[in-house]
Amino acid sequence: MALGLVRPAVRARSAQRPSRPSVIAHRGASGHRPEHTLAAYELAFRLGADSVELDLLATRDGVIVCRHDLELSRTTDVAARPEFAHLRRTIEIDGAEVSGWFVHDLDLDELRELRVRERWPKKRPGSASFNGRYAVATLQEVLDLVDAESARAGIGLGVHAELKSVKHLREQGIDLTALIGDSAASARPEVAWFGFESDALRRLDVVGPVLRLFDKAPNPIALARATEYANGIAVRRKAVFPRDAHDRTGRPSGVVEKAHRRGLSVLVWTHRAENQHLPADFRIGTTAHAHGDAVGEAELFYRAGVDGLITDFPELAVMARDRVEDAAPDIGSVEMR
Repeated sequence: MALGLVRPAVRARSAQRPSRPSVIAHRGASGHRPEHTLAAYELAFRLGADSVELDLLATRDGVIVCRHDLELSRTTDVAARPEFAHLRRTIEIDGAEVSGWFVHDLDLDELRELRVRERWPKKRPGSASFNGRYAVATLQEVLDLVDAESARAGIGLGVHAELKSVKHLREQGIDLTALIGDSAASARPEVAWFGFESDALRRLDVVGPVLRLFDKAPNPIALARATEYANGIAVRRKAVFPRDAHDRTGRPSGVVEKAHRRGLSVLVWTHRAENQHLPADFRIGTTAHAHGDAVGEAELFYRAGVDGLITDFPELAVMARDRVEDAAPDIGSVEMR
């Protein structure tokens, strides 16, 4: 299969949308465990997730690992490790100067010495109570976990893998797309691949679906271009339901229907339970870190026909999907609150 060429199978698969919308655990069950740890992924499946979402970077020695940020100090204990003090530096990433310790400056053995921490300890103290217990996970370890959990559950479980910082890594001599193409994951149909960089997605040599991430609702031209190499799109929640001047849920944008007409599936990110992440009409009380009606918001997206919801709290999305399926005759009419 030649890299960079449109694969005929892509368009054939793009029309085959899943019969049931998915629950996709964002960085694992990251509302309950530190993100991108095997514990977070395992818990996600135990809570009913169909798939886990990974962010992929690569170490200095070319091993694909699960981290969202290139810089490590926010989500690991690297700053407290004197043996790594000499690796602290300042670099430019996407036009901004960033100081700290970086994934691609460590080899796998060094990275595995670190222990993962909760990104938002004040907002998620329950997850923060697990700080220091877990190592950084590799892509291969996640694939092994998926196999074990699929066998346990008796169903096929999946992975949604996002390519991160592809351009920056390439400038450092690390070709993430080539590493993926050489990995066992590239031949697994249950692994879906997505990212913001369309050039990187075009270069991917993989069997599973490819999805283009959009930070806002894509216009018709962007959707048409996505069909050249992708099976679907993933968009922010506000791209599907814009908010009004009072930060309440507005009318649906129509992006789901427009994408579906082009044979593209639609995933939505990122669903979270805390009031500060919810529209005003789904908040409960005034405490920012308190949980609002996240199940209600998730229902709204499933009723709008999305093909998957990427969530920090998979058990809440499962509950919402069950409610929508129990009320199947009502699907198709999105009721505004």
